[in-house]
Amino acid sequence: MKRFFFIWLFIPFISYCQNDNEFKLQNIKEIEWKKNICISKDDCFYLKPDRELFYVFLYYSHRNEIKQMIDSAEYNSLLYGDQLCSFEYQRDNSHVVLWEIQGEYSPTFYFYYLKDGNIMKIGEWDFFEPCDTCDVFHYSVNNIRIFHKNDEIEFLFLKETRFFAGKENYDYDYDYDYNDWGLFKAGELVVSFNIGDGTVRRVEKRK
Repeated sequence: MKRFFFIWLFIPFISYCQNDNEFKLQNIKEIEWKKNICISKDDCFYLKPDRELFYVFLYYSHRNEIKQMIDSAEYNSLLYGDQLCSFEYQRDNSHVVLWEIQGEYSPTFYFYYLKDGNIMKIGEWDFFEPCDTCDVFHYSVNNIRIFHKNDEIEFLFLKETRFFAGKENYDYDYDYDYNDWGLFKAGELVVSFNIGDGTVRRVEKRK
């Protein structure tokens, strides 16, 4: 009976792992300022601070075209290290790119969808593994699975996760920069991004 219950509990997780529509983790690169970080022969990123060192700007270039500024972050948030992670969907050579900023206590992740030289921002999320004895929190990108499903991209979090969604693209009533979605058990949290309209939603846990 216990064995049957264990198998039933993990059926949703197994079905995800058997899905051939997965974005595969391609590389994780430490960001060096004012140097190109290329995730493919055509797609490169570039990080540059402003003169006053208040902000840092992330640029994107396709096939050596003029760099376009796609995002920014406070300069102080980068003092603890940051990296660029890319996941590739081999069927159409699209990518999901993560700009990970460690921060003083917990990381912030900027997510982007990239295809054929066009880039969309998915969202800005704070999430980490809960730890009662830790002063600094982390979440390994190796514990994220990303799947392409019709017009949506779904993110599955394999570890226990405390999740905060950024204020962009979300429907909530709080006047804060981040919406606390709460604490989720391993494999319970699935977040979906709609490629067509840019909205983000939490997928209900599969029964």
